[in-house]
Amino acid sequence: MKIHGLWKISLVRNVLVRTTAGSFNEAGTQACFAETQQKAPVDKPWAGLTNAANWEMSNAAALQSFPKMREWAFQNNCVCLAVVVPSQIRQLIHQRQTGHMPENLVRYFSNMEEACDWLTERGFPFTIADYPHEDFVLSTRQVHNTGKH
Repeated sequence: MKIHGLWKISLVRNVLVRTTAGSFNEAGTQACFAETQQKAPVDKPWAGLTNAANWEMSNAAALQSFPKMREWAFQNNCVCLAVVVPSQIRQLIHQRQTGHMPENLVRYFSNMEEACDWLTERGFPFTIADYPHEDFVLSTRQVHNTGKH
């Protein structure tokens, strides 16, 4: 099956930063998860930050695989996950399809500043200046806006 979806994953201190763009199918979601497993610092407490500002949704099968991915993360020293989804409707769909998690573990935000503040409050200092994927966000926004892939 062909992979649909674009992502970038980086480790900044003890925060695993994932940025997603485009529309994901199950193969894309699984490939992104495999890279997450490779890069996560499972030998110490860590936090996850996902910027889904340019995410264009996923099919139901892809979204329904999230609970298993989150279970893996929390079993491997993840303390909390911050998810940035600016669109309220996409945020609601993502939450409903991926399963309810307590807000102290998985929290959704409309912007990166709020997510950074929450991570910092949780003991994982992170600022906008630390965010490593700005070029990726800009390039995927341009791809989406021009309709070119």
